[in-house]
Amino acid sequence: MKINRRAFLQGVGASSIVSSLSGLMPGIASATEQRGGAPDKLLKREGEIKYHTCQRNCADRCLLKFTVQNGRMTYVEGASEMKKMGTSPCVKGHAYVQYTYAADRILHPMERAGEKGEGKWRRISWDEAYAKISSRLKTIIKDHGADSILPYSYSGHEGVIGKYGGPSRFFNAVGARKLDRKVCVFAAYEGLKSVTGTYQGPDPYDNIYTNCYISWGQNETATNVHGIKFINQARDKGAKLLVVNPIRTPIASQADIWLQPKPSTDTHLAAGIMKYLIENNLADTKFIEANTLGYQDLLKRLDGMSYDEIEKVTGVPTEKMFKFAKAYGESELSVLRLGYGMQRNYNGARMSRAIAMMHAVAGQYGKIGNGFIYDNTQADDSLNYSKGRADHIHPNSDTVGHVNMTEIAKAIHPTNPTAYGKPIKPIKAVINYNGNFVSVAPDSNACRRGAMRDDLFLVVHDFLMTDTAELADIIVPSTTQFEFPDMGTDYNCYHMQTSEKVIEPVGESKDNWIFFKELAAHMGLDHHPELRVDYEQILRDFLDTDEPAFRHNNITYEQIIKEKFVTVYDQRPYFGDGKYKTDSGKIEFYSEMMKDAGYHPVIDFGLPEDEMIPEEKNLPFRMLSPAIPQRANSAFYNVKYIRNFPAYFAKVNTEDAKELGIENNDRVRLSNHRGEAFFIAQVSSQVGRGTLMAPKNNWRRMDPQGKASCTNNLTTDKLTDMGGCSAYHSTNVALEKA
Repeated sequence: MKINRRAFLQGVGASSIVSSLSGLMPGIASATEQRGGAPDKLLKREGEIKYHTCQRNCADRCLLKFTVQNGRMTYVEGASEMKKMGTSPCVKGHAYVQYTYAADRILHPMERAGEKGEGKWRRISWDEAYAKISSRLKTIIKDHGADSILPYSYSGHEGVIGKYGGPSRFFNAVGARKLDRKVCVFAAYEGLKSVTGTYQGPDPYDNIYTNCYISWGQNETATNVHGIKFINQARDKGAKLLVVNPIRTPIASQADIWLQPKPSTDTHLAAGIMKYLIENNLADTKFIEANTLGYQDLLKRLDGMSYDEIEKVTGVPTEKMFKFAKAYGESELSVLRLGYGMQRNYNGARMSRAIAMMHAVAGQYGKIGNGFIYDNTQADDSLNYSKGRADHIHPNSDTVGHVNMTEIAKAIHPTNPTAYGKPIKPIKAVINYNGNFVSVAPDSNACRRGAMRDDLFLVVHDFLMTDTAELADIIVPSTTQFEFPDMGTDYNCYHMQTSEKVIEPVGESKDNWIFFKELAAHMGLDHHPELRVDYEQILRDFLDTDEPAFRHNNITYEQIIKEKFVTVYDQRPYFGDGKYKTDSGKIEFYSEMMKDAGYHPVIDFGLPEDEMIPEEKNLPFRMLSPAIPQRANSAFYNVKYIRNFPAYFAKVNTEDAKELGIENNDRVRLSNHRGEAFFIAQVSSQVGRGTLMAPKNNWRRMDPQGKASCTNNLTTDKLTDMGGCSAYHSTNVALEKA
């Protein structure tokens, strides 16, 4: 008998229902009564339930339900009443109890008792910590100015209070240097805005209506695992799955067609697909005529490209590209999901632009079941960030200097500090929270050298001894996200979600609002009323917005608290009105925005190698450092359950490994002018020739080989073509057996 996936799942669902009713059916014992049952484990699910949004930097933005018994978190599951959720978190979410009660949690303040990095600490009280930090900061302000103080943070906590509302109020009151947090998505923002005027797109819930799902540079299993069910629902109805990725991800392994281009050659590949669509009458000429500008310029630009040249640059066989383009062009409804990693290249904006243009040539905007999904920040962009962060209390908000977080190593350089290519006055203090810049920022060795400066006062607010914390002058213990209330915004689906306080702070830990609020009081800054409010008032400040997405839906603080999540509806279908957000109101194949930025106004074919110094350009391997499913940036490295999943490996192409005499599980050395890293080889066809893959943001101090290796020892801190984004993947390395 043949059985399809849906019939199988229905059967599983039926058996699950029977199991759940077993206690009500005569003759069937409950699990706790059966021999071999584990009543202690099942009892962990009984208790008070708290709803809390996972505040990791992940497109799922899961709403979770935590069981609390006698004040202790005991169990976690998904909030299944939410459409995107099932009952199960991802592998990381399952570890949250271990994560929260980790044996190596820092539970009290400490000050350095030896040289930086020596690992000698002395326990101090919170009063001592506040006195020492405030005294040193006041001296720095007096001697060097408040703009000598720099915050460093990113996505260790994605809540509106934990990420911005609490800490930003303190730094604004101080008058600190501004940190431009542009490490993640901003190259594609600019590229996509040059085409349609926005980086937002349709609701992923509508993916079930598509005839063709295209995953381009995305690894859904690592950063959007709960979205896979919508892809599968579409496939159950006959939709094709097309994938473009230089790494064979699990989704690529299931694809109807998978293209494996050389890294950063996506502009050429998108141009080749456009060329095929046009030459084979698969371009949607009616859509193009009604909705676009500059089509003749595009035709002229494509005429100058040959398929032979495209194959040579991308490494994708022409016939396979044709097969992909034909399947795409013949699909009535195609939705394209663009990943975040692909645009972290020197040409990230230009590649993103070309892919969005390709989707316009196919006419795939404006209907339910088609469209372009990148960063759906409809909820986040509707918040009143200026009021929530109290930007108005910064004494020099318009004139104070800025540092791009990708360039943190340059900003704290011991002798020649710079920002955006220009000299800056030295940074004298860094307060690190929600982050771990020695591991997360590129050029880790340079980050470490800067942090080791005797004249740099480094305060770390964290609950773990990270690579950054071990170089601190003072460490103050933070809570986890579960120990204070907050809210979270989804950047894939259109949701605003609650984050109830699950448990009381563990040990002497303080959350991101209480720490900065109390530090402000010790520094005499609490004359600002914005530094004397409670959590609820901060949330209300963020929600005090006139943005249509909130006002048209009458979204209120009380509603979010009561209902646990709300939907910030956008137009459906997205662009269904044919009104695009460019200045012209049309999709722009010819872009003045690109021309003003110094690039070709239609398609710019520049590659990262064009911008590399010869010393790096001539190295034989491009190193990609994407996310892996078992980590979230640099989080979870201390969790025993998670450590069983390797994160210190390098995937090497089978043929490359053979030429270099490298076998599976050999120790290998990757190197360039920035440093070296030692990993365990995984010989695989998952990567193409000349490409290596190593997980991003692994810790130096957790290296199981004891070599203080991390991937970011090697990565570039040069910024992208537009948007000031990171370009981790534009990194070349040498490879040898160690």
